[in-house]
Amino acid sequence: MSTPMSKKRKTDTSNSTLLAWFGAPSTAQKEAESPSTPKKSRVRKSGFDPKWMSEFPWLSHAADEDGMLCTYCKKYGMQPKNGSDVWIKNPCMTVTKDCIQRHAKSKMHLDAVCRETNAILASKGQGITSSFAQQSSLEKTALIGAFKSMYWLAKEEIAHTTHFASLIDLAKSLGCDYLNTLKKGDNVNYTSQRTMQDILQCLSEQIRTPILDDLKESRYFSLLIDETTDIAVLKQMTILVRFLKSEPKPKLHTHFLCLKDLPDGKADTIMAALKTFFANNEIPTRKLIGLGSDGASVMVGRKTGVATQLKSTNPELINVHCIAHRLALASAQAADAVPYLKKFKAILQQMFKFYQNSAVRMAGLKEFESILGDPAVKLREIADTRWLSHENAVTAIRRCLPSLITSLEREASERMDATAAGLATFVKQPTFICSIAMLSNVLPHLSRLSKAFQRTSVDFTMIDTLVSATQMTLMRMKVAPGQYMLELDQQSDALSNFGINISESAVDAFKVQIYEPYIQHVIDNLHDRFPDNNILDAFTVMDPDLVPEHDPSQQEWLQDQKLQVLADHFKSVASFSTAKEEFTSLREILAKDFKGMTFRDTLMKIVSLRPTYPVLATYAEIALILPVSTADCERVFSTLGRVKTETG
Repeated sequence: MSTPMSKKRKTDTSNSTLLAWFGAPSTAQKEAESPSTPKKSRVRKSGFDPKWMSEFPWLSHAADEDGMLCTYCKKYGMQPKNGSDVWIKNPCMTVTKDCIQRHAKSKMHLDAVCRETNAILASKGQGITSSFAQQSSLEKTALIGAFKSMYWLAKEEIAHTTHFASLIDLAKSLGCDYLNTLKKGDNVNYTSQRTMQDILQCLSEQIRTPILDDLKESRYFSLLIDETTDIAVLKQMTILVRFLKSEPKPKLHTHFLCLKDLPDGKADTIMAALKTFFANNEIPTRKLIGLGSDGASVMVGRKTGVATQLKSTNPELINVHCIAHRLALASAQAADAVPYLKKFKAILQQMFKFYQNSAVRMAGLKEFESILGDPAVKLREIADTRWLSHENAVTAIRRCLPSLITSLEREASERMDATAAGLATFVKQPTFICSIAMLSNVLPHLSRLSKAFQRTSVDFTMIDTLVSATQMTLMRMKVAPGQYMLELDQQSDALSNFGINISESAVDAFKVQIYEPYIQHVIDNLHDRFPDNNILDAFTVMDPDLVPEHDPSQQEWLQDQKLQVLADHFKSVASFSTAKEEFTSLREILAKDFKGMTFRDTLMKIVSLRPTYPVLATYAEIALILPVSTADCERVFSTLGRVKTETG
């Protein structure tokens, strides 16, 4: 058995042998290698920081060996899996805070902390039951924190699969120590992929269940349906629901219910998906009173359309073609009816892609905008499916036209780009300049109308008024052109330096061939796309603005006519005589007490008067939930586009 002294002698002997072989250094060498100034040590004088003991109350400093011990693990004789007694009997010699934190997260230490907590509670007379209760409370709080973190990620549209665990770690580092109870062991925690999906499913159920409960309790509901194809080229159908919750105060609700995968866009496929959804959620289809869609033939087809098939089970259902879609179709078809404008739209799209696909070209355009003093605008994509894209695209080109022409000409001359040369030639034509001016005058009115129709709560009594006002504005514009058309002379002078000459004869020819035909097509399409709807018009019998204040019965023949339409369509509600009897009393209130109120607020008031006017309250509820616009479906698709990306 070797002793420390024998080991030292062996070491000395080895050193002597090495010195004999290599030769001992001379005195001069020793002085050169040992300068007078002592070499600074890289190791701190003391690796242990006393401040650690306040952060980790179980930490003990073994000063004689400059190590660290855990008082909890030592007190309860904890045994780690690897059999080592470091931290328990032998000090940990790696004196760093990272090492302390690793020990604090170990299963051995967490068990010791739990036993120490139980002991403290027992010494205070609270016993093991209170200890378990406190531990259970901590775990419940931690689970609530995990659920809230997941909900926040979902609401902010942040990928949970890659950010949930890091968000929990961030919360822990910010002092949310109760989240440590989520970790039950090295391989047991609440941040696994399976657990994350379970949490999302629970959150989904917590949100969807109250909506479905309220839906089932309502008297009627409407569906808003639309289809799209996502980035993965999968056909998706979104389903939203609108209903009125009467208690404690009438309130209109529009909620997203689900996205359904569809193998194809056939009417029978959509109907099968709807029937499955209704059956799985126990939704009574007899309460379905309204259907809002984009007006595609698969939805509104006379023989096999979705609306037709739904009406076979509920004849009182009202199918509504979304007014925002109707307006978009009216505008797009008006432009397509003029051959030049059809080519004009294609050129704008080509121009957008020309710059969008090249950082060098885009940088060149920005450079010319700075040099020429044009606004720093970005070219916009034009698409018929994006309702406001036309105005944005035209406005962007109008504001940076000089820079755009200069940029295209440079691309054509310096880089010999044939596409740029063709675009520059087209843009410099007087017809193009006039078209930009014309659309800059017309499109803002259509965009204003579109924004009004995209609201969740559209007052359908205002649809005809807004459409008629837009038609009148466009008719006046045919006779008296708008601001940008009147400024063509000034613009011609400014663009003359770019080789553009807009003569008076060119403007006159443009007005005859493009300007007047286009505006007339818009007016005609608005008229054709927004025909009178007898059912919607009949609901206006409850509009206080249409009831004469001095004599509410003055237009009784018209009131009776509208009530007859409602009674004939909604036979399950009441007969005409019952509806007329109630209205004879209600119209006095409409003329005196409800005067000046909006139609929507009036309908809400009538619903609250259900005990007195049950029939008219039912009519009012149906009018409120009819989906005249399905813009909310488009918002779902926008969210889908942000969440489901090419890399997601």
